[in-house]
Amino acid sequence: MTTAMKQELKKHMEEQFMFEFDSDITEDTDLFKAGILDSFGYLSLMKHIEEEYGVPLGEEILGNVMVSLSGIVGFVDTARARAAGSR
Repeated sequence: MTTAMKQELKKHMEEQFMFEFDSDITEDTDLFKAGILDSFGYLSLMKHIEEEYGVPLGEEILGNVMVSLSGIVGFVDTARARAAGSR
């Protein structure tokens, strides 16, 4: 699931925020520091993740854990695994 999710999120982000992941902006780049994301874009992205992947987002979205594509994918994977384990 991670690979498909990463590809979907990458495509979504490139289309929404009009940039491309490349050698300068990698999956580990801090998207805030790179000027790709601002607070409104971040909230839009978190809403997409909540709707697309069923991950309820609370205070976690305020931390620095999700500033890169890699961090976002890791967070969603962990949240989904935690939710599956509690069923």
